[in-house]
Amino acid sequence: MINEYYWNLAQRAGKIANINPRFVYIQWSHETGNFTSELCTKYHNLGGLTQTEPNDLPQPDGSLWYMEFADAEMYAEYFGRYLRYYEENGIYEADTIEKYAQALKEGGYFGDSTENYVAGMKAACAEAWAEDC
Repeated sequence: MINEYYWNLAQRAGKIANINPRFVYIQWSHETGNFTSELCTKYHNLGGLTQTEPNDLPQPDGSLWYMEFADAEMYAEYFGRYLRYYEENGIYEADTIEKYAQALKEGGYFGDSTENYVAGMKAACAEAWAEDC
């Protein structure tokens, strides 16, 4: 089942980035455990975005710190602009979950295997739209 609030934000981010908003939504759902993680609910960071400047949110598996946003709307606006950093990796040509995830992987967005990340995104897609993605 789709979370309408986050789906609306994914559509906003997708429009800014000119990316399929379904990819954005299922990525966020995967990253946040269906929008339940503390990073999502308390710090409004839907994708584990990090920064080099120290704060109270150290990344447990790296030397960076998680970014904090005032609200999820600000995150969506930021994320829509952020995706341009993956242009050279093919993010704008991505027409499948696999190609979208591969562009993120090639750009260094996540450390997991592409196969695991795609599986998580597909599970989030099936949960949201009750279909095989």
